[in-house]
Amino acid sequence: MRRSDARLMVVEGGTTRGEDLLSRGNTSDVYAIGVDAVVKVPRPDVPDHWIEIEARHASAVHEAGLPTPMVLDMCEVDGRPSIVFERVDGPSMAERLAATPGDAEALARDMAAIQREFHSAASPPELPHLRERVGGKIATARVVDESDRVEARRVLDGLESGGSICHGDLHPGNILLGSRGPMVIDWFDAASGPPVADVVRTSLISRPMRSISSTPPHLSGIALDVLEHFHRIYIGCMLDGLDLSESAVLAWDCLLY
Repeated sequence: MRRSDARLMVVEGGTTRGEDLLSRGNTSDVYAIGVDAVVKVPRPDVPDHWIEIEARHASAVHEAGLPTPMVLDMCEVDGRPSIVFERVDGPSMAERLAATPGDAEALARDMAAIQREFHSAASPPELPHLRERVGGKIATARVVDESDRVEARRVLDGLESGGSICHGDLHPGNILLGSRGPMVIDWFDAASGPPVADVVRTSLISRPMRSISSTPPHLSGIALDVLEHFHRIYIGCMLDGLDLSESAVLAWDCLLY
């Protein structure tokens, strides 16, 4: 698809049509464009530059050869800057887990293999450093005592920096199981950093919510015991391949929670 063709296919009178809606996330909606493309449209309360950041990150990792949909274009839909991606037909890994619980072990191993592929690749210059992103969140966190903020910054400064590709939001809902194999979406939080930080982050958002013994909202539909099994297999696969100290894991767990 040429860039100009993508733009023409997105908009009819500047609006999207409800019957084209494919999925609805926390910050954006995804609409079909014909059979080969989709457009990701952020909600009105999402800052304009967020979608531009995601497009830049997604393009960079795709060009690095990683399994992620190609960015075809940027456009405006309903006055909102939006991204046109190539379409990946197939369920998400979360949907497959919910529908076929017996596949939990195989899917957990698949997610671990995908993440190891990211971590083995050198991070492109378009990705910010994870230390920079986490440091910014520490600095702007609202409900934090100043002493805790200072301590968090001290811990961050003492941790390994690293230069691997970290997705920052990898969980079964962000992996599409298409005909060409698994494809990873939602690259807004991507950064360059140490693999341990990415593993800890994925662990936090791919496990049951322990405080209330429930699956997290972004993985709703998956039985609690199935998600527990999936998480246990995933962690076992990742820890087998990384030389991790318990102190580093706990430190990143504290910072990224």
